[in-house]
Amino acid sequence: MITGYEDALKAAGAKIIAFEAFGDYQGSWLALVEYNGERGWVQGSFGSCDHCDAFEAEFGYFAEEEDDYLVRLKSFGESYLGGLQTTKQVLSNYEPVSEWDMDAQDVIFWVRETVQTYGDSL
Repeated sequence: MITGYEDALKAAGAKIIAFEAFGDYQGSWLALVEYNGERGWVQGSFGSCDHCDAFEAEFGYFAEEEDDYLVRLKSFGESYLGGLQTTKQVLSNYEPVSEWDMDAQDVIFWVRETVQTYGDSL
């Protein structure tokens, strides 16, 4: 279901530059996007069931069969795109917990690698 978040961002009109999920059955995801002429980071979390995963709670397993799926998917994606973050903001969320949170270490490494690959105008 993690790909559902990426699909939702695209349905909302974002161009995905890079997308990655961190964690196993629950964790966080991060995307570098271009949206409304701006470039920035979007982040969210995911879980393993409809009680702890926003996408699964909203859409379930058979949502693509529903008539209004694409409209709902676009709206869901827009809810994440309201405030794009800078690289500095994203790193400031993860650096304080990186001593004990292994996923945070992975996020920091990935963000820095992504910025090195795609540039940072943030």
